[in-house]
Amino acid sequence: MLEEFRLIVNRSIRTALREDIRSRYRLSSVAYRALSADHNLYKQYIPSAFEVAIAVLKNYRRRLRQGKKASVPYLRRLLLKAENQSYRLDRITGHLRIPIRRGEHVDVDLPCSDWHRSILSDPSWGLGSLTVTPDRIILAVRKAAPEPYEPVAAIALDTNEVSLDGVVAKAGGATLLTVPFPEVRIVQATHFRRRRRLARKKAHDRRVMRRLLDREGRRERHRIQQRLHLVSKGLVAVANERCAAIVLEDLKMPQGGGRGRRMRRRLSLWPHGELHRQIEYKALAAGVPLIKVNPRYTSKTCPRCDARTGRRERVGRVFECRACGWSLDRQRNAGLNILKTALASDEALARAVWFQPGALRDDVVIPLYDLLERGGAREEPSGVEFPRGGHVGDRSSPANGTEPEAGNVIISTRPFPR
Repeated sequence: MLEEFRLIVNRSIRTALREDIRSRYRLSSVAYRALSADHNLYKQYIPSAFEVAIAVLKNYRRRLRQGKKASVPYLRRLLLKAENQSYRLDRITGHLRIPIRRGEHVDVDLPCSDWHRSILSDPSWGLGSLTVTPDRIILAVRKAAPEPYEPVAAIALDTNEVSLDGVVAKAGGATLLTVPFPEVRIVQATHFRRRRRLARKKAHDRRVMRRLLDREGRRERHRIQQRLHLVSKGLVAVANERCAAIVLEDLKMPQGGGRGRRMRRRLSLWPHGELHRQIEYKALAAGVPLIKVNPRYTSKTCPRCDARTGRRERVGRVFECRACGWSLDRQRNAGLNILKTALASDEALARAVWFQPGALRDDVVIPLYDLLERGGAREEPSGVEFPRGGHVGDRSSPANGTEPEAGNVIISTRPFPR
């Protein structure tokens, strides 16, 4: 069945290239009758094969437009894609029936965990397409996204290699914020050493080396994704609890020009795209507003006087403004500029959030559970900017009778208190 579906996809690709077809509707009108007569397969699989063929050709034609080398596409992987009306699934037992042709079908008992059953038992989740490969079955589920609420606060974050740094602000105050995930780089470094050792050890047998390296790559991806899921889930939960909008940078993959080999490897392994993807779809499912802003000049602009530093002045972890004497950690300073950009572009958010950068120079450490119990950001001590070169005195907001330390808010990945 998988081989037959792959053959239909490849024939559809050749037909679309020969007739210069770019839509599934036109491909169906041209090739459906011939494919239906030549292949004794469940007829509803043929439109799904057209969809796969059009998607493959779309990537091929885009590479040609960009002037890149591209061979004529050919699907080599065994595959079957079926829409939700083509199969039957018992949501309670996980019994799946996949038709082959008239009078023939395949029965599969899916191993469902408690998490899978919690999704399948929820009637708000509808069944989507089914993808079958020789080693796995992928079932897509879909749900109507709720309408985003009107935010009364904002969480602006700058994306870095080991953390998300920024500020959480509402009408009554603001607090510096950091979401650390240092384990990601540790996992990447560990598996990089393992892959290098395996490549040297199995250099005489490329087949075994390739299989071992693929296994290490899968382990690394799974471990990193699990840690990023904890970060994105906690961030969206805090934003939903505080009725806040999440503000992120619209990042593109950085290029390696002018950088060393080790830095290029680090940038290529930087999982900012996967982290943003998880935050985006989880925010969409929870109804949390998400704003993307241009990251240009966010790391070299003073949030207090809007002065911009030169390239040679951007040295070290601390941002220092020569115009007004402002100094702050460079990553959190970028988060303040991201928030200012979002407030300038969104009038509704600007009316709900009152933001004074000068009051954040010496913020206090508040763990996530304290942040939830206190009801969000701390109150501003005053609405007056600090004088140039002035020093902020010690401010204490004891929650348990002790003096807090200077620093920032830390979002922990441990379970939230109920």
